[in-house]
Amino acid sequence: MKIASHPELSKALEDALEYGPIPFRRFMELALYHPEGGYYCRESPRIGPGGDFYTSPHQSPWLGRMIAPLLEKIRRRMDEPPSLHLWEYGPGEGWLAFDILESNRSSKSALHQAIAYTFTEQSAQARKRIREKFKDFDNIRFSGPAQHPPPGFEGVVLAHEFLDALPVHALIQKGSHLKERYVARSGERFEFCESALSDERLKSWFSDLGVRLSAEQMAEVNLCAFDWISEVAHRMERGAILIFDYGFSARALYGPTRMDGALRGYKNHALVSDVLSRPGETDLTTHVDFTSILRAAASHGMELAGFTDQTRFLLGAGISQALENVKDGDDEKTRRERQSLMGIMDPTGLGGAIKVMLLSKNLELSDFEEFSMKPDDRESLDTLAG
Repeated sequence: MKIASHPELSKALEDALEYGPIPFRRFMELALYHPEGGYYCRESPRIGPGGDFYTSPHQSPWLGRMIAPLLEKIRRRMDEPPSLHLWEYGPGEGWLAFDILESNRSSKSALHQAIAYTFTEQSAQARKRIREKFKDFDNIRFSGPAQHPPPGFEGVVLAHEFLDALPVHALIQKGSHLKERYVARSGERFEFCESALSDERLKSWFSDLGVRLSAEQMAEVNLCAFDWISEVAHRMERGAILIFDYGFSARALYGPTRMDGALRGYKNHALVSDVLSRPGETDLTTHVDFTSILRAAASHGMELAGFTDQTRFLLGAGISQALENVKDGDDEKTRRERQSLMGIMDPTGLGGAIKVMLLSKNLELSDFEEFSMKPDDRESLDTLAG
């Protein structure tokens, strides 16, 4: 019996485990991103009613529509360069980009002619679907799966629900020692075991954040996200990074109410009890530590220009007025769009769970209305900064 349904993924896992347990981070990397059998690299889309989860752009076009004018504001602050380079990581099916570009095209915005859109997407199947979606657009290009913007980059980097799907180190506090959780094979199943830390940076990770885990508390550290923001911020000369993702400040994410950590698996829109089961068929995700993201960006000259949640972002962006201005004569279409908008603004759902962070470099962006409404006290900027 294969240990994964896809034969190539099964072989890759068997090879990785040949000499003993592997860090969970490696297991998650293979389960999600193996080029043939990984969850995000399969042929069929994973989003929507027939998939395992929803994203805001899939539910409603309004998020992209409200991001579009923000990009125009950023371009004006950059003295209106002939081209605004927009680099999106992990675009999935490309819905967010489509809504941004369609909004610019329909409004005949100056940004429509200026924007140059680059996708970084690991899945060859997703890239194929994106190419089909954008066959009528001439301002689209693709980078390599692991490529970053060039050194001296000027523009905007966009990461929508990208960081929470990067492989993480799974940890547990055992007495006075921090241990890493590894994955071992037990017959045709996988199980967790504990061993030494696989990366030196993990030793002081929590103490550097001023965080103290409780005994037996589990937690995840996303070194991939830390390395990503460090690399992008280092390469950027002037511009902004706009992040939409599930997450908290380090103090909230690693607090005593999260004894089981934030790692979750999803299948058919339901929680999976065993995150090690059915590799390649289960969505694995965890929350983002926004404090560490901010610290990594700041170490490369970036500043926090705004932080809020998705509900408040849309309200600050003027969604109410934008809806009032819709006059398409189709009452049923308008009703459906309003209903879809409620799904991404619900403060008890996507609206409150997804945080929005704007980082800037050599550019003053701290006065945008989109970020004028602050999240609750747990996620205040002071808490975020630690």
